[in-house]
Amino acid sequence: MILVGVLSGMSIQIRMSKTIGRFGKRKGIHRKPKRTCKFCNEEFYVWQDRKFCSSICYWKSLKGKKAIKKISEEEKLRRKESMKGELNPMWKGGDSDSDRRNSDYKTWRIKVFERDDFTCQVCGYFNGCGVKRRDLNAHHIIPWIDSLELRYEIYNGITLCVQCHIKEHTNKN
Repeated sequence: MILVGVLSGMSIQIRMSKTIGRFGKRKGIHRKPKRTCKFCNEEFYVWQDRKFCSSICYWKSLKGKKAIKKISEEEKLRRKESMKGELNPMWKGGDSDSDRRNSDYKTWRIKVFERDDFTCQVCGYFNGCGVKRRDLNAHHIIPWIDSLELRYEIYNGITLCVQCHIKEHTNKN
């Protein structure tokens, strides 16, 4: 029974039919095909592309199969060391993001934004006095990796919006 409403102190209730579902659709008409569980051979209705009737059957089917090999701590350390520095395929010649997390970099970034009045110098996008600073990027005119002396010089920075900053880097390549 479902409570539909109250009319002058009397509640109005409707009895749901067994063939009608919660949202007014008829049950049993659009059933998916039956499949047989690969572990227990029980039939079940498929609502996804499944091979087992339950997660229990799935995990039971994995028993006795080759388990994932556990890696020793020494092997983990060896693998970690073999991918450090110049041995890593992603090596960029010492460009470290940890340098960009220090207070000097953050101060430089804010000073560049303030100098440019929180406005993109290419398209003129204005950020509203720096309320949301993540829409803007402080871009190094002479790249970060090329000059250690000019990294924190304000005249080496320019304020760009995210889109213009992406364009700036794609044009150089």
